[in-house]
Amino acid sequence: MNQNAMKLDFLYENLKRELSRLAPGERFLSVRDIMREYNVSQQMVERALDRFTTEGRLESIPRKGCFIPRPIRNPEAVPPTYMVAVPNWISPDIDEIQSALQQLQPDYPDMRLLLYRFDFRYAIPPELALRTENVKGMLLMPGRVNTLGETDVAALNVFRRHGPLIVLCHHLANFNVPSVGLDDMFAGNCAAHHLYSLGHKKIGILVSEPPSSIIGNRVSGIENYARLHDMEVEVIDCGIQGGETAQEKTYRKFEQVIRRGFDFTALAGISGDSVTGALNACHNCGIAIPDRLSVVVIGNTAVTATCAPPLDTVSVELTEQIRLALEMLSSGHCESRTVQPELVRRNSVTAPDS
Repeated sequence: MNQNAMKLDFLYENLKRELSRLAPGERFLSVRDIMREYNVSQQMVERALDRFTTEGRLESIPRKGCFIPRPIRNPEAVPPTYMVAVPNWISPDIDEIQSALQQLQPDYPDMRLLLYRFDFRYAIPPELALRTENVKGMLLMPGRVNTLGETDVAALNVFRRHGPLIVLCHHLANFNVPSVGLDDMFAGNCAAHHLYSLGHKKIGILVSEPPSSIIGNRVSGIENYARLHDMEVEVIDCGIQGGETAQEKTYRKFEQVIRRGFDFTALAGISGDSVTGALNACHNCGIAIPDRLSVVVIGNTAVTATCAPPLDTVSVELTEQIRLALEMLSSGHCESRTVQPELVRRNSVTAPDS
């Protein structure tokens, strides 16, 4: 036996003892940790780990590491499932999706509707429990990303080999991936029309989220409607980047707008989550809503109902998106579709001379 083979066997036996101390699901030592502790090459470490993977003692997950495998549940014991995979973050949107699944479950008596949360740091999760949960079709809401690209679509296509998949809240028709999302351009039209119908001719557009095709379409919808109806528009870009606290930066930006003075009579927000930053700036600077400034926003109606005052809202219709996507899964006709928004009036918009 040559020296390298002896080193590999020695490393293998030591790592096997390390494995015995871990429980199913726990993360094993990284390649760098093993190289440093045992003073061996990366190639040798990878060969040892490959042996454990082949034997079923380790499970390698791309970009995450090696883990002790969990016991495989018998798929026959799990009912056929439609999985709705969402980022694991605290959000009213996720709460609405969970509520929608509970509401819609009686419509699918032969299927289980399962909400599955994945690490929000990933645009597309590296793995999903498709076999162990007996998944026959799935909906997936991408994680915190501005725009999905070709790499993300390639990851989606891996899951599509297992069964039909529809992406939620994004538009992927150009990538030939079925998706269901809000008609964001029309949502912008609705917000602008609501203001125009009450006599507003000068409006501000509050861009309080990171750049994305969705945000761009909402802004374009407002601008295009304004252009057709001779409305003056001021775009207030808060400069939000992915991972930043949007409410704080939105507050600072809109406070500057108030301090230097503005002449628009209404504000159209493109996100219900972060518009609260602008509302707080108004409250602290004595700008009464809607007496001094009318506000309409595109967002989750549950969120905007808790604002002070509650805001007129062009709803993102998450429940309707879920309903439509599940109908497509059950019918087997998966395609890219958009949902039309609805305007919810709460008296945060009045005529500019009232």
